[in-house]
Amino acid sequence: MTRRAGLQLLALALVALSLGGCSGKASAVVFPPDDPIYPGGLKRPRADIVRFMEQDVMPWARVALGPFKSGPASITCQTCHGPDGEDREWQMPAVARLPQPDLRDQGWEAFGGTMDAQMRNAIYGYLTYREKEMLTAYMREIVMPGMARVLGRPAFDFTQSYEYNRARVAFGCYHCHRVK
Repeated sequence: MTRRAGLQLLALALVALSLGGCSGKASAVVFPPDDPIYPGGLKRPRADIVRFMEQDVMPWARVALGPFKSGPASITCQTCHGPDGEDREWQMPAVARLPQPDLRDQGWEAFGGTMDAQMRNAIYGYLTYREKEMLTAYMREIVMPGMARVLGRPAFDFTQSYEYNRARVAFGCYHCHRVK
C-alpha cells in the first residue's frame, strides 16, 4: 500500500467515525458495578486484581494462547503485559505488533495525534496481515471475544461507532496490542 493510499484510508476512516456519532464530546465510560478491574469506575486494590488475573485470566489465556507459543505452560504474565510489565505496573496495552507495518507510519499517530484503545480499534482493528490471516481470524473470533467474556465486558463491535464501543468499555485488539 502506498503512503497516499494509506492517507486516503485514514481520511475515510476519520470521516466515517465523525458521521458515526463522534461529536467531539466523548460520552462517559461506564464501568459496570461487577467489573473485575474497575467496578463502578474505581480501580480495585492490586491484590484483588492479581488474584483475578491468576484465578480467571491466566487459566483461560493458557488454553487460548498456548497453541501460538510452546504450549500452555509458556504463557506467563509477560506474554500479555510484556517483558517490562512489572516496571510499568502491568499497564495495558503492552503487546506491540499492530497495525500493519505499511500503515504504521501513515496512521493518525504519525501526524502527532493520540488515540485511546477504542479509537485504534475503530480505525485499525479490522485490518489484517495478509500472511497471518488465520492467526488474525483466531484472535478476532476466539481470543478477543473470549478475553472480553473473562473481563465481563462486551467484545469490540466493528459494526458500531467508536462512541458506542467506548461507552460500553468494549474490549478489542488495541487493549492488548499497541502501536509501535
